[in-house]
Amino acid sequence: MHHHRPPGARPPLRPPNQPTRRRPVTQRATVLLLSALTAAPAIAQIDVSGSVGLQSGYTFRGQTPGDSSPSPQLTLNLDSASGWYAGGFAAGMHIGDNYGYKLQGYAGYALRLTSALSGDAGCSQIAYTQSHANDFHECYAGLSGERTSARLSYAPRYFGFRAKVLYAEISTFYPVHPRFNLIAHAGLLYNLSDGVWPGVPARSRYDLKLGVAVPFGNWTVQLAREHSPDDGLRYYGYPIHPAKAWSMGASYAF
Repeated sequence: MHHHRPPGARPPLRPPNQPTRRRPVTQRATVLLLSALTAAPAIAQIDVSGSVGLQSGYTFRGQTPGDSSPSPQLTLNLDSASGWYAGGFAAGMHIGDNYGYKLQGYAGYALRLTSALSGDAGCSQIAYTQSHANDFHECYAGLSGERTSARLSYAPRYFGFRAKVLYAEISTFYPVHPRFNLIAHAGLLYNLSDGVWPGVPARSRYDLKLGVAVPFGNWTVQLAREHSPDDGLRYYGYPIHPAKAWSMGASYAF
């Protein structure tokens, strides 16, 4: 994903981590951010980018809520010269036996802090066409350097439950060769509420990813090993498969 950013700053992470039964403050914040982007004086200076890809399986924060069938994915980004951005993401996936799509919209603001460091903040809305009961929203803030990005996200009703959840993540890459990059990701999901819900850890759960990415022009091929513990919690009784396997993917950026 490619947020608008000042020269020399890496694009911030995007929520790669929502309608609920009521219209919460963070959902209204998303609408306000989108309105601000539309009303910006520099609206004519909009950069449009995105990607299409195919992953060997859909995973979200270390969990696969269904089978491991291939997942087609689409990302679209709108970045303004003033720093406001908006975008969307769609991925084919299962929740249990039901196949559908994860749809995610987000909006926020990015700025350069130093010549090598940028920051951004915003909100996102995630909806599942096959299970709207799991829809949720969250807000986030992050920092991005030349090779490393970090983000903290907060969801007041994670997966539609009364679970207040924080997710902290860090991603990095190391260019071993112009045609070969090492990539790594680590995340920690922390449940701030007392209680247990399907797909939500009793207190915390981590996820790890280590792999390689090989670019070919606008194409990138990726191979990675993913790992997350199995805490035995499920989406409405459907099995979740902890990511303890190799994953593959290919994407085309435009």
